[in-house]
This record gives sequence, structure tokens and C-alpha cells, in this order.
Amino acid sequence: MTYKKISEWKKEALKKIAEVLRSHSVVAAADLHKVRAIQIQEVRKKLRGKVAVLVTKNTLVRKAAEVLANEKKDFAKFADLLTGPRVLLLTDMNPYSLIILLNKSKVRVPAKAGDVATDDIVVPAGNTGLPPGPVISEFGEARVPTKIEAGSIWIVRDTVVVDKGEVVPGKVASLLSKLGMKPMEAGISLVAAYDNGLIFGPEDLILDLNEFKQSLAQAQAQAVSLAINANYFASETAAILIGKAHRQALQLALESEYPCPEALPEILGKAHREMLALSALIPAGEVAPAKKPVEEAKPKPEPKPEAKIEAKPEVKPETKTKEPVKQPKPQAAAKPEAKPVKKKEVKAGKKETPKKGRK
Repeated sequence: MTYKKISEWKKEALKKIAEVLRSHSVVAAADLHKVRAIQIQEVRKKLRGKVAVLVTKNTLVRKAAEVLANEKKDFAKFADLLTGPRVLLLTDMNPYSLIILLNKSKVRVPAKAGDVATDDIVVPAGNTGLPPGPVISEFGEARVPTKIEAGSIWIVRDTVVVDKGEVVPGKVASLLSKLGMKPMEAGISLVAAYDNGLIFGPEDLILDLNEFKQSLAQAQAQAVSLAINANYFASETAAILIGKAHRQALQLALESEYPCPEALPEILGKAHREMLALSALIPAGEVAPAKKPVEEAKPKPEPKPEAKIEAKPEVKPETKTKEPVKQPKPQAAAKPEAKPVKKKEVKAGKKETPKKGRK
């Protein structure tokens, strides 16, 4: 490769860039749009020893890609993705580990007019330390309730002045600056990455760690459930399957009342509970022996109703027996036989008397 149209200092810069790119397996590009110099400084401090930060022109990176064409496969395609202000992060960790590290390295910075709130901006209640004056009007415009106490301005309650995702107004940014607040979270976001021949675009570098953990946990739970239902023995399912088999065997022993050592306590407990349930059905005062149930079980013959039935027919024969006992009447019927005898005697007497009269 010839460098006829390139100045010497550019040649030296190109060699250094090629050497740096050659010494790292992963090269990631971050967007510098609306990134402040203080953020770059903070990231350099936190990533020192782990990540090298390179700020250069995109044309020099493309030239270096031509130099490294035989050493880094498809690196030229990655260099073509670099448009606009970019900063290169060179490391040996994979791109997703780099993303996690960058998320942990974010810093808090003051809000500026036109910034988009990364979270709800809340002004806390308490003493602001500001003396009363024209600044009170700024609190009023931001709809922050205040009061004057002990010669300073007090905020009555916690107040949200900007919701997440909204643009920060200039007056609110000025008020937050006077309160010394740094509500904005600033950091570097990757827009492209190269890893040993693999090229990652912006859509490939979106990483929500919490959502990723939930997805892994859900996949693991579904795999374990499938293995358990299929009775597949593995290190994760062996204990569960053995416990399941033990419970099924114990349940079978309980249902069949098989007196094995594991099931005997439960069988006896079940019998005891059934006994208590049966005894609860007996009234409280009738705890006496089983005689009463036996007597109550003999109402089939029902002796008392039979005695009543026998008593009624006995009364009728008694009345009938009284009539034959009083049958002296037929015996007295013999008296009429005697009466004619007496009548005859009376008649004879009567006949005699007139005879005597006649005489």
C-alpha cells in the first residue's frame, strides 16, 4: 500500500491507529452526539485498565481497516458503519460485557435546556438555603410550593418538575442549577461493535439485563417442568422426581391402609380422626354404653302397642261374660210356672169364698 498523497504525520497516526486496533479483539463505536467532555473524562477514569478510548476521524479508521484487511476479517465492513462523531472503545471483553460495564459507569450531570429527562426529576422538600428574593418566582413557574422560614426558602413537599421522557425547560434547568441538583444520568451508548469477524449493529446491542434474566429464568423453569413431566433424570430433576415417587408411594399405602413404617402414623391418625368424628355424632348426655342403642334397636316387636291391642279385646269379653253371669233371668222365668199354680190356688180360694157366701 502506498502513502504518496498522505503527509508524514498522517502516516504515523495511521500506524499508531492500526497498531492499537490490532492489539484488541473487540472494537466498539459509541455515539458522541450530545456527549459532554466531562462524560468522556469520567468514562476514561472508570474504564482505565479495562478499555482503551480512541477518538479519531472515521477516514483514518477506514484507512487502518485497509491495512488490517489480512489480519481482521470483515473489519472494513465495520469501518463503513462509522458515520458522524464517534469514539472507539477497544477491549478484549465481549460487547455485552462492555455494555454492562458502560451502564455501571454512567454519571450524574446537571440538566440543560432541551435535555430529555432520563427519569422523573423530583425537587425534594426541605430547606433550599436560598434567601427570599426574585428566585421565588422561578419556584412558582415550576409549580414548586414554598414557604419562608428562618430567613430562607423552604420547599413544602417533594415535587416532580419534569416527567421521564419530557424535555427540560430552560427555567426549570436554571432552577435546578441554583439548587445544585444533577438529575441527568449521562453515559456512552454503543452503536456498532466488531468481535473477531462478527459485526453487531445498533439493534444487536440493545441489552435489558433485567428482562434477559427473566427470560433465562422462565426458560429454565419450563425446561425443568418438561423434564419432570417426562420423568427425565438429570442433576436438576433427580431430587424432585425421587420426592414425587416417594409421595405417590406413600399415597398408595395410605389408600390401601398398608401398615408400613412411613404410612402407619398417618393411618392411625386417620382412624383416630374418624373415631372423633363418630363420637361427635352422639349427643352429649348419652355417653352411656351401647345398651341404649341396643334397646332403641329393638322397637321392631313393639311390645307396648301389642299390650294395648290385647287390652281392648279383653274388655269386650268381660262385658259379654257379665251378661251370662246375670242369667238368673231365665231361671227366674220359672216363676211364671209357679204363678199359674198360685193363681189356681187363688182361684180356688175365691171360688170357695163365694160358695161360703152362698151357703
